[in-house]
Amino acid sequence: MADPKDKLLLDAAYEWEKNSPNRVYMTQPLGDGKVVDYTWAETMNEARRMAAHLRSLDLPEHSHIALISKNCAHFVMCDLAIWMAGHATIALYPTLNADTVKYILDHSDSRLVFIGKLDDWDDLKLGIPDSLPKIALPLAPKTDFDKWDDIIARNEPITDSPSPPGEQLALMCYTSGSTGRPKGVMHSFASASIPAQGFGRELEITTDDRILSYLPLAHVMERATVECASFYTGTHIYFADSLNTFLQDLHRARPTLFISVPRLWLKFQLGVFQKFPEKKLERLLKIPIIS
Repeated sequence: MADPKDKLLLDAAYEWEKNSPNRVYMTQPLGDGKVVDYTWAETMNEARRMAAHLRSLDLPEHSHIALISKNCAHFVMCDLAIWMAGHATIALYPTLNADTVKYILDHSDSRLVFIGKLDDWDDLKLGIPDSLPKIALPLAPKTDFDKWDDIIARNEPITDSPSPPGEQLALMCYTSGSTGRPKGVMHSFASASIPAQGFGRELEITTDDRILSYLPLAHVMERATVECASFYTGTHIYFADSLNTFLQDLHRARPTLFISVPRLWLKFQLGVFQKFPEKKLERLLKIPIIS
């Protein structure tokens, strides 16, 4: 486990890039039964190349760059690239309607948007201004936007390893908007690092651990306990492909860590009760080898 003491998010990621370049960091399903693994070296190489492109755009210092995508390996690479280029990430839920997307892009003063893996692109795209520059991630819907793979192919990786100060804005997490207009919560590099460090330390997470990322990375819990924590723990992140393939994704990952929220724990419990009556389940759990 990388020593988190005095290290912020990017500093921790640089440690893995330097000391464990060939260790597999992320496993991404491609939707056809195939998967692709990304080592720390591959992850950081792509992020550094995209950071070079972002720098070449001459955006204002500390610009806000939007990211709309389901969980995927390139979501993490986007964060790294945006941070290395000196900017902040504005992640949007991939299930938002067009009106809410437009509101957040305007409210956050986003200067560019990354489009990633999405299920309802036809509706969501109506909320994205034509004038806003767009970059399509590898698993994005078919568009005529500039593509991630093309951009990294024509850019050399940055060779420096920028380390933003702790008080600099790293990301904004917007609420879902269920109680009105979404509200943006600002997280500095320091405030994003502290819970990530604590999570890994308290659970004694190591590089031998595996975790399945399936809750929205646009939500602060998944961002902190999966993505940001992995920068300190080196945990192998597996991504879920879809709701329909969740069981296959779970079997592939064989997670040693599994994170959820109360609503989903309740759904899991109800699913178990449908297969095992509660009294029968209680009897089974009294058997030492099962409980």
